This record gives sequence, C-alpha cells and structure tokens, in this order.
Amino acid sequence: MKPALTVILPAMLGVRTVEAAINAWEGQTCRERIEMMVLCPDTELASQLLDPSWVKVCTKSTLLHQARAKAVQLASADTVMFAEDHCLPNSHVAEKMLARAAEGWEVVGPSLQAGVETPAGGASFLIGYGQWMPPVPSGPIADLPGHNVVVSRKILTDQGECLSDCLFVQGMFFQQLRKQGRHYFLESEARMVHYDPQKLSKNLPIFVVNGLSVGAVRAEDWWWPLRSAYAFAFPFVATAHWIRAFRQQMRIGASISQSLKRLIAAIPLAFAWGMGESAGAVLGRRRVEGLSWRSEVKLVSIESVAAFESASQIHSLPAKTVHTQSTTEN
Repeated sequence: MKPALTVILPAMLGVRTVEAAINAWEGQTCRERIEMMVLCPDTELASQLLDPSWVKVCTKSTLLHQARAKAVQLASADTVMFAEDHCLPNSHVAEKMLARAAEGWEVVGPSLQAGVETPAGGASFLIGYGQWMPPVPSGPIADLPGHNVVVSRKILTDQGECLSDCLFVQGMFFQQLRKQGRHYFLESEARMVHYDPQKLSKNLPIFVVNGLSVGAVRAEDWWWPLRSAYAFAFPFVATAHWIRAFRQQMRIGASISQSLKRLIAAIPLAFAWGMGESAGAVLGRRRVEGLSWRSEVKLVSIESVAAFESASQIHSLPAKTVHTQSTTEN
C-alpha cells in the first residue's frame, strides 16, 4: 500500500543519536501509513538497528540540504515532512496533519512546545519557534516554520534541480512559497515538543551558524558593496530577533520571573544570530554551507524526554522503543 506521508529524519551523527526521535515516530497512531527515511553517514549500521521498512540515505559525502533533496526524489508518498532530531511529535501528529492535507491544504504545520525550561533553552525556542507556541488556534496561517510541516511533494519536485538550493535555508523557502499563494494551515491539536540545548554556551554557536546561512541566502544576489555594508547592520538584525522573542513571551502570559530570565538570555542569542547573518552576507553561500547542518544537530536523550513528559503530560511515551545507546544530553 502506498504510504500517505514520508517523514525525512536527519541523523548526521548516526542513528544511535536520534533514538528519542525514532521512538516518537514509531509511536504514531497511523504508523502503517508513514514511510520513514533516515539520513545518516552509516547506512549499514542503520540497517542493523532499524526496522527494514526504514529507507536509509547516506550522508557521508553529502551536505544535509542535498541529502534532503535526494530523499524527496526517493519518497513514495504524496506528502513529505522534514523532521528534526530534536522536535518530537505526540502520537497523533501525523494523523491530524494528514487529515488537514487531505482537505487540500498544501502545507500543514503543528503547534510547538518548548521542551527545555532553562532561560537559555526557553529563549532559543522563543526566537526560533515562539509564534507557533500554544495558545494558537487551528486555522489558515500566514507563516509556518521550515521544518516539521507536512508539505505536498509535488511542490518540492516542481523546483527541479533547484530543490537542493531551496532547502539550504528552509524557513526562507517556505516564506517564498507562501508569497506565491500556497495555502498554509496550522493544526493546533498536532503538538510537537522542541528540545533546545539547556546552556547558553551550547546555543550561541547554533545561532551564529543559523545567522551565517540566512545572511548568505538573503544577500546572495546583492551587489558586493551592499553585501559589505550589511556587515554593519547586525545590531538592527539582532534587535528584530529580540523583539520577536519579547512579543511571543508577552503573548503567552508567563510569570514575570520566567519572562525576565528568558528575555535576558535572548539578548546574546539575538546578537549571535545578527552577527552571523552579517558575516554570512559577506562570506556567501559556498563558504558557509558546509557548516549549516551543525545548527540542526541537538542531541536529545530518552531520559530528558521522559522527564519532560512526566512533568507536563503533553504527550504519552511511545509504545515502541528502539534499543540503542542513549545520547548525552546537551
């Protein structure tokens, strides 16, 4: 039977490091309708550890966005999701998002919950994903994140040979799709938990790399004097990111103490992104694309997931587990 959804999961440091994500996807209520793909450097080891139904794509000599483009070409389903190793679905995510896709929505996104409560982890989530944090209503929406959304495979394959370049900074790609008139829907009952590193020192380099990639793409077609001038714009870019975090923190109505801690931690993170973006505009895509995958690797341990679920009851533990070594928590 043809699958309804292909989930593409990166495991850039090997499948043992994404055990928590594997368990969560194996626990989906409509697992039989999902084709699972893993992008990893050692497909032979992946074949030993994973169910034979998993499709393995080798990344040993391939950049992440290139591997994702290859996976799209190999996908059997008409809809695709670019999953993250650190964003875990509740058991009904695929089922609920597929139901919306069946209604004709071309891109369907979930609501997102922060899985780390430290000031740095919370600030990282606010800047990156705060606008999709509950409370958010289900309905048409103007913007969705570049990952963890269900998208029509045809939209992706229509990009032809440019697909790999489009997937280099997926958030910007999905913004372009929305401007082209694509129909976006947010399904608030499809909840995913996003785990960011707990410490500021772990988040800072990730934000620098994020900025490098965004800046390189944003200024790709600019005249070189304008690209050079953008290097001095980082305080304004950083301020824009911090304001976004501030607005989302105020929207959710958290305690004054929690809000202050998160917003203070957001200051260096916003400036790290801003400086990275300015540098990326000057350096260009070729000099930074080899680093981009590092911003997406955020190891999540089984223990940290269990602790979060026990405390919040956001979603239940997956029924099926994969017996591999536990990763080290950030």
